[in-house]
Formats: sequence, C-alpha cells, structure tokens
Amino acid sequence: MKFLRLCDLPKKHSCKSCGDTKLVGKMLVVRNRKARTYELRPRCKDCHNKKERGHRREWKRKHLRAWRARNLKLVESYWKDVPNRKENARVQKAAYNKKNKEAIAIQRRLRVRLNRHLSLKECKELLERFGRCYPSRYGLTDKGLKECARIRSRLRKPGAKQRFSSLQIRMMVYEDGYYISPSRQPHPYESAAENMRNWQASRNRATSETATLKKVA
Repeated sequence: MKFLRLCDLPKKHSCKSCGDTKLVGKMLVVRNRKARTYELRPRCKDCHNKKERGHRREWKRKHLRAWRARNLKLVESYWKDVPNRKENARVQKAAYNKKNKEAIAIQRRLRVRLNRHLSLKECKELLERFGRCYPSRYGLTDKGLKECARIRSRLRKPGAKQRFSSLQIRMMVYEDGYYISPSRQPHPYESAAENMRNWQASRNRATSETATLKKVA
C-alpha cells in the first residue's frame, strides 16, 4: 500500500507474519525517495527484525563502509597498537571452535550433504536432543540400523513414489527415537581424523627427508 503523505496512512494495519493488527507506529513503513511515496508493508517491526537478524544486506554493507570512513580513528583504536592482536584473535577463535565443536560438526554435515543452512543455535538444540553423532549412523541403536535397512529395502521396490537418501532415512529414524542416549554416544569419525593426522605427519617426514637428501647430494 503506497501513500503520498504520512498523514494518509491508516491508524492500524494487520501483519501477515504474526496475524496481529497493530498501530502504524509498530508496522514497517518504507520511504521511496525517488517516487516520493510511503509504502506500508504487511509486516510489523518485531517480525521484520526477527526475520532479518543475522543477515547481511547490501544497504548494511554500504552503511557500515560509510560509518567506518567517518569514524576512522575509532575503528583504528580497535586494532591499532594493540599488543598480540592477531594471537589474541587466533586464541579466541580456537576457544570458540573448541567450545562449539560438536554443534559445528552437525551444522557442517547438514550443510554439505543436504544443503540445509541451520544456525548454530538450532544445531545446539539438535545436539542436546539427538547427541553428537546426528545424523550419522554411529548414533543409532541396532534396532535403528535395522529400521534404516528396512526403509531402504521398501524404497527399492518397483512403484515406490518417494526416494530418500541414506541421510534422510537416518534423520527419520532419529525422529522415531531409535538412537543411543546422547551421554553414551561415541565420538564419530575420531579414527578417520587420527588416520588423517598420521598420514599428514608421515608425508611431512618424507618431504623433509627428501629435502635433506637433496642438500647432501
């Protein structure tokens, strides 16, 4: 809804997100400078802030860039002449990753395999509910693994209308409750990580030995 003046706006308007009817002061009103009009959006400010929180928009980038240019001395005070700035940032980031290691692992699995982009808060809720192995097979009980095999077998039959990946099947089985208690779950892919570290160490040793032999020759 577009209006030429602010006084033409209705006193109340309904929000399509929450369904409540609120005063115009609590609704989202956008000014179009080029057309010299005011647009009343069908969304309240609370729902808009809830949806947009955490998202970086182009106008926000331009605003921050201009703010940094105007407050250059204040920006430099955050990092200039601060001892061990890079080391402190590295330690802080490492502590953050170590603290949220298991939730970040769940976030990465869902993003890489299903292209589902969940926030860290949502992944922490999944971690608390299903455990650190979600959605891998290592967190399922024997009955859960048999249930996965049964569902896959049913989907292989001719005439099956829906197709699910192994990961989606495991997520359904997790929802049914066939998973090990979160406190008793193993650490998934721990042996694979250890094998990768050993391989990298052996490769580095071989590289250093080759370099030493070349210097001697």
